[in-house]
Amino acid sequence: MLRRLLAAALVASAAQAQSYNAPAFQPSRLTEREYNFAAADAGRAGTSLLVQWREGWGARAQFGAEAGLASPNGANAKTRTIIGAQAAWRWLAASDENPFDVLLTGSLGGSFADDANVTRFAVGAVAGHAFPLEGGMTLTGFAHPRLSLDGCSSCVAGKSDSKLAVDFDLGAELRVTPRVALRVAALFGGADYLGTTNAIGFSVAWTPAGLRRP
Repeated sequence: MLRRLLAAALVASAAQAQSYNAPAFQPSRLTEREYNFAAADAGRAGTSLLVQWREGWGARAQFGAEAGLASPNGANAKTRTIIGAQAAWRWLAASDENPFDVLLTGSLGGSFADDANVTRFAVGAVAGHAFPLEGGMTLTGFAHPRLSLDGCSSCVAGKSDSKLAVDFDLGAELRVTPRVALRVAALFGGADYLGTTNAIGFSVAWTPAGLRRP
């Protein structure tokens, strides 16, 4: 048990990404390999477009990265570049005794523009349950709470600042085929340097057959 907790801590500190005001789009099961294409809207923080890559690492972990652009609302708002890294470690697998899959997650990333840079380090857990459907499809509902340490340069009277924030994702994934999954998620949170963290997003996750490991 101690080894599992230590391994989880190492994975989380290595960095699920939420580098901007958008859901993390992390379901409760690991993947061998996927590319996730996402779009989200977050009120004053505007619209963001993201590409996420996730890669399995052994039987119990995965790592990945994300990149994208965001267009905040406001007369003087500037386009922001999003970069982040992510990791997850499987803590529990669904069984007859336990109905939920549970991953421990960690992320490190930020959004960058000429006026201010915002960085985030977050740790959390995502729990969910998969429901098999007809035609080989699967519907998974998941919840993803996390605690983040946010930092910002030139945000408060031209000085750097930092604070703790709590974020919470609620989402669902419809796995249409073994290669394609559709995801929708909502992010709920407190105040943020870029405006409220509440957001909603949609994504398409793709695992190319030619790149899937045997």
